[in-house]
Amino acid sequence: MNHYTETTVYEHNDINDLSAFDISFEKRRTGWQDLDGQWHSDDNLNAEVLTSLDLPKLKVGAVVNADLPFLSETGTEIASAKMGTFGKKYQLVNHLDYFTKQNEVITAQDALNWRNVKVEDRVYEYGAKVQRSIHFLDHTANFGGSDNVCLRSDTFNSVDQSWQFQQFIGAYRSLCRNTLVFGGERTFHTKKMHTTNLDLGAVIGKVGNALNLFSSNVEQLHRMRAVGCSEDQAKDIFTKTLCSRKHRPSEDSSIPVVNKKLLDYLLYRYREDVRDLGNTLWLVYNCLTHWSTHTNETFERENLQADGQYKVVELTTGTKDQKVHNIQRKRAAIVSSVLSSDVWKAKLAA
Repeated sequence: MNHYTETTVYEHNDINDLSAFDISFEKRRTGWQDLDGQWHSDDNLNAEVLTSLDLPKLKVGAVVNADLPFLSETGTEIASAKMGTFGKKYQLVNHLDYFTKQNEVITAQDALNWRNVKVEDRVYEYGAKVQRSIHFLDHTANFGGSDNVCLRSDTFNSVDQSWQFQQFIGAYRSLCRNTLVFGGERTFHTKKMHTTNLDLGAVIGKVGNALNLFSSNVEQLHRMRAVGCSEDQAKDIFTKTLCSRKHRPSEDSSIPVVNKKLLDYLLYRYREDVRDLGNTLWLVYNCLTHWSTHTNETFERENLQADGQYKVVELTTGTKDQKVHNIQRKRAAIVSSVLSSDVWKAKLAA
């Protein structure tokens, strides 16, 4: 891409072509300093000339951090662009950074033909908002219509607070930003505000799960999405499989015992993702695979104290000095044993 306009549409067939998003932003105060060192306000304060005492009052904004050729609708070159202001907790997600990570997950799927694709990159308002749609032409499904629809990924992002971050995976003909899809079904969808709680690593992991199962075993994917699984039922699966542990000498061997920290973490993940994935066995599957790949996460739980009061404590699922590849290999084997267990098979067949 050699320029940006108010609305730029770029259609091509290479997911590694990210040139439409080759523009980055940084968070900084949206004032400017002249050659004499005097600070000026752009739009945040009434005063045109600022003193050092005024600098803390400047709001933080997403600002293009390089001179790029922006063009107005009339073709006039615009030297730079400011994309809005926001609070301290705003998490700026650069378009190029996310799509680069997304491509790493896509190209790692053995059963997915990511080379035969149709890509539509849309850049709005000089880069403030973007949408990327990838159509995987070799992977199709029929959801009761007159013909097949292909697997696709749709991502929405903004750097000016106008759009929440959204990621869709599924097979459908069209969609709109209010989370609806038409002519098919979505297998994964998340809609998150740009705050410090936006976990892009978790989003990427679920994108990989959805793409992998659709391309390798679409029938199993459909089945997991069709089988309901409440939190109590998920707890039962966890308790009877990977959370079950051996009895200590001091414990009654006739009463089942569990790894409480692991169980609490898996139920925490269930509650975190239920809005995106629904009360389904597909959600439980994602809880398992998230645990197997994210080896050292932090979460909170309430512990009952001796005085009868509850205290919130912070726990981790691993250690800083662990060898991640070894932990992931061991956890992957555990997840595999869960998926082949009688309790999982019974639930899948329900």
